[in-house]
Formats: sequence, structure tokens, C-alpha cells
Amino acid sequence: MTHLIKTRALLGQLEAHGIDASRAMRGSAHQGGPDALLTAADGRCWLVVIWGGTSLQAALFDEGAPPPLETVARALMNWRHEKGAAADLRMPDLLILAPALPPGELPRGVWSEGDDTIHVITQRDCKKAAALAQSLHRLTASVLPAATIARWRAAAVPEVRIDSPWKRKSIQRPADKLAAPLLLDYKQERCARLDLEPDPDAENLARDLRLRVITGVAGCGKTLVLVHRAALLATHFPQARVLLVSFNRPLINDLRRRLARHHAGSRVECCTFNQWLGRVARSAGDMMSEPENLRWIERERSPMTSLSKLSPEWLRDELRWMCDHALADETYLTAERKGRGTRLSARQRRELLELLYRYRDHLRQNGRADWSEWPLTVRENPPASLFAEKFDHLLIDEAQFFAPVWLELLKSALKPGGHLFLCADPTQGFLKRRLSWSAVGLDVRSRSHKLEKPYRSTRAILEFARDFYRSRLSEEDEPLNLPAPEWLETLEPGIPPILQPGGAGQDQLRRLTADLKALRQSGMPASHILILVAGRTMTVQTVMQHLNTSLGSNSASSVRDDHTPEESIGVAHLMAATGLERPVVFLLGCDDLIATESNPLLTDEERAELIQDHTRQIYVGITRGMERVVIYEDRLLASSNDRA
Repeated sequence: MTHLIKTRALLGQLEAHGIDASRAMRGSAHQGGPDALLTAADGRCWLVVIWGGTSLQAALFDEGAPPPLETVARALMNWRHEKGAAADLRMPDLLILAPALPPGELPRGVWSEGDDTIHVITQRDCKKAAALAQSLHRLTASVLPAATIARWRAAAVPEVRIDSPWKRKSIQRPADKLAAPLLLDYKQERCARLDLEPDPDAENLARDLRLRVITGVAGCGKTLVLVHRAALLATHFPQARVLLVSFNRPLINDLRRRLARHHAGSRVECCTFNQWLGRVARSAGDMMSEPENLRWIERERSPMTSLSKLSPEWLRDELRWMCDHALADETYLTAERKGRGTRLSARQRRELLELLYRYRDHLRQNGRADWSEWPLTVRENPPASLFAEKFDHLLIDEAQFFAPVWLELLKSALKPGGHLFLCADPTQGFLKRRLSWSAVGLDVRSRSHKLEKPYRSTRAILEFARDFYRSRLSEEDEPLNLPAPEWLETLEPGIPPILQPGGAGQDQLRRLTADLKALRQSGMPASHILILVAGRTMTVQTVMQHLNTSLGSNSASSVRDDHTPEESIGVAHLMAATGLERPVVFLLGCDDLIATESNPLLTDEERAELIQDHTRQIYVGITRGMERVVIYEDRLLASSNDRA
């Protein structure tokens, strides 16, 4: 059995030698079906079975022995014929890997029956990936078109299929039945399956299985990998408890809908961090609203003269940052404030710490709570219920937004030796958390994997997003995580985002309504449209009410709601856009957002931070669009005309 496991693991190492491998999960291969599909760069393709026999002679008295080679070979041929004939597909070649079979048992390395021939690679070349790859490169095999290979891959390894509700109308797909199905690419598949099968050569296996981090550019499939991993866990490890946590409710609702399309996906528990925390630890009372919070800060900071030039909004953000990083004591006085921008004197730090002390006392004395302070309180005084619910697998999406205190609390929910799987794009971290993995006790060396190929947006959308970003932030101050030029060139060209005049909120809503009516009349499904609302003047509720009055009841719904109708226009705040995607995206209220940057009360450092955060937010909003993006914004329109 060990040599079979080793050979399966070996297939995952072939990428470095120019061979892509797509593997069925152990025990999931169809009766007589392959264990894997291998593809060379030139289009040669093999359906592969791993056979554990040690001799061509049948083991008559060994009930645990594998079936004879000829039985396995015939079953594979029958499976190929059945699948190929049904779909009228050209046939890939067949291959048997026999890691326990001495080369002398089959000198020619071929098993034949009539006109059918199957290559057999024996013990010697199944020990190392390099030797196996050399054997494969020496074999002659039929070269198949990419669409045909994709059809065979979907048949052999059905777990890689993507059941996406979004289809780009502008992509010219073949009209015939050989059109390629949507599949995970090979790297996405490998990331989704990391550590889900044992590797007998791994040292300290229990330790090595505990952490994986997936990073990558916007739209490269990080969330897709996470969802497929969760579905694989639910299907193949039904006894394991799996918890999937994300940053906001719109994304977690979207993840629940995606998992519902997978077999056994309902076994995965999905929630936001705050939903999970509310399950294991009760808050002290009602949450302080933002206006209350700012009024309290304005009042209490009055005697603190060193803080007089800092705005209440900035002070609120700093107090949140202190709570997020568990800097609620004198460690704050010397702590590194990386990514915070505004420099603070020793006196300012001391008065900020005093302000936090007072704020926490105020909450306790009045039976109130604060969203940022609550996790810190749980960390300091963990209830027994925090440790009562343990999971085998913890998957976190958009981990760049998770505060160090959040990650510390979530790690306590893992069983000893449990798996922690994180997906993150650090360049999208516009919540000023800017944490490093080592700062939260995570050693990601040799455990981090980067996805580089973008899929979501067109080249025109990504290039527009890049130019917008660069027009406001310099490369030196803020490096941008964009796809490499060679990957950008592989994308559909598409059309650039459309810039519409902004104006007052009602003017934007009237233009939006007219645009939506035209779009719906052209045949665009309502569910393919997402509206993102920026700033504070216009709210998600206002937009929904206007659209449901203008277009008909239930035409639009908040993606934040747990039971958002599938066939409606989605509406979300721009701050909650991370992780979402739709073929068509409208951005409202960007004028309101950018106007706050001109506030004369801001210091230069505060203004620079605000520009940075707003730029990141709008960049994220633009890159939610797969096919079309429409932006209502006078300032962007003016700068576009200037460039023209």
C-alpha cells in the first residue's frame, strides 16, 4: 500500500518536469476508471491507473492482492471506450504505473491485447519524479486539442469541475459539443488538495499538515480553491468537522451558495468571524454605534492636548488598531506601528493608551460593547465555551482583513494537529491591519503558494484598474499586485470601464435606473449585475428602495441578507465588496468618497492615508467586474478627459 501512496504523491511532483497531473481523490475513482490524467505541454495525454501488483502471475491464495494486470487494463480500456463513445471524443493513450513490479516481469514495458496497447512503467522509473517524467517524455502518444483534454479531465476527475452561475456572453466559445467545460486549472487543483492525502516521505507529518497559505492577484481563483477544498473535505472526510470563516456577510452568503452546489457541501459550517465569536462568547451588551463612538472620543480627548490636532476619526481607527493587535497595555508605548502612516510622539502614545483605558472602562460600566474591543476582551478572559467546539479543518478566506487577535482566537478552535488553510491578497488590506504572518505566530515558510493566472476580469478592466491605482499612488509608496504582463496578454481584451457623470445621489440613481433598464432589455440576467455603493451619503437601503420602486418589487436585494433571491440585482457597500464578483458591476458614490480627502481639518499624513485607503477600495470595486464596469464619478471622468 505504501508504494501506491508514494506513486500518487509522485504525480504531484511532475509539474517541475513539464507534466501536469490531475488526480482523483483516493477512493473516488469510478469503477474501472483512472486514478489520474497526465498532460504534457505538447498536448500528449494519458489516462493513468496505479497498480500495486508485484508479479504478472495471479496471486491465487492472497485475498488482499490486487487484481491481475490484465483485469485492470481491460477495465481501463472499457472505461475509456464508454466515455469516449458517448461524447464522440478522440481517445487519449492509456498508462499503467506499476511501482512494485520488477522491470524483468515486463521487459518491453507494454501490455497488449489485439489492437489495444497500454504502456506500463515499472518499479525502476516509479521511484523518482525525474525518472518518471523522462519515461513519459520518451513515450509516443496522441496529441489532443485542449478542449478534448478538458473533457477527459472532467470525466476522470469530476471534482475539478466549476459549477459557476456566471458565464461571460462576450467570450466566443465553440458551439459544438466539444466546448471545454469550466475546470480548475492544474495549479488551483493542486492547491485545493494540499495535504489531503498522506505523503509517507514527509517528516513530522502532523506538524507539516497544519498550515497552508494561498496568495495571488485579484481574480486568480483563491476563493474558488477554498470552496473546492471545503467540498472535498466534506465529501471524502465526512467525520471531520470543517469551519469556513470569512470577513463579511455578503461573501459568506456567497460562499454558502457556492457550497450548496457541491455534493455534501452542507456539511461545511460557514460564518463570519463575528458570527463565530457570538456563538462561543457572549458580548457584554449592545454595540456602540459609530456616531456614539466619535462623540465619546471628541469629549474625552479634550484635556489631552497632544491629541488635539488628530481627528476623532483617526483616533477611533488607532484605538481599533490597538485592540486588533492586543496592544491595550504599556507594550503599545514601544510597539512598531507598521503601515499606520502618522508618526506619534511618546506623549501622544501615552495619552492614546490612557484614552483606550477610559474607553474600555466606559464600556464595562455601561454594559456596552465595541466590535473591535470585544475580541480583545474574549482573548483576555476566555470563556470555557471558546474551547468546547473544536474543528479538524479551519479555512479562512480574505485572511488579509483578519486582525491578529481574530486569528489567535480562531486558532483556539482547531483540534491538536488540525489543518489551517488561509487565502489572502495582502495588497487588498485597506483596513490598516497590514499584518505579517510571522507577527501572528504563523510560520509560512515552504507553506505558501501563489496563484498568478487571472481569470475573473478582462484585460481592459485590469489595465484601467492599474492606471487608476497608479494615478493616485506611486509605485515606490505602494507596490501593486497585478498579473505579470505575460498573463495579462492571455486575457480576453474586453472594453474599458465606462465613466458616467456623477452628480448628486438622485442624479446617479436616475442614470443607474436607465442603464439597468437598457441592460435588462438586452437580455442580461438580473443576477449577473452587482451595484457597489461608496461613501456615506448614499446607502445600500436607499439604492434598493429606489430600484424596487423603479424596476419592480424584488428587483434588487442586499447581498448581505442571508436569503438573497438568486434572480435579483445584488447591492452591497463598497467596503463589503471583497471576494464578490459579477459579470457587470456598477460603482456609485465615488464622488462622496473622494470628496472627504479635501477636508481641511486633515493633516497631511491623515490625507495620505485616506487617499491610500480609498484608492484600494475603488480598485477592489473595479476588479469585481468580470465583463463590464460602469462608474458614476465626476473626478475620474475629468482625469480621463485630461489624459485624452
